[in-house]
Amino acid sequence: MAFRVCIACHGIRVYPYMGFMVGQRFQCQDCQELMVIPLEFEHQEDYEVYLAAMKGEPEHEAKGESE
Repeated sequence: MAFRVCIACHGIRVYPYMGFMVGQRFQCQDCQELMVIPLEFEHQEDYEVYLAAMKGEPEHEAKGESE
């Protein structure tokens, strides 16, 4: 199942803004950012790799691998 991610704070609590009564907009419940197109991920692992990349971590650390 796919889930949406905020473009500003990268949180996963993104819901339709006003039930789409004002057009197709989403709002992050963490930072209140309004967006038309949020990020969307199919798998938790992909989201974790994305978060690690945003923090500047090497990819092998994001996957939990050790040297």
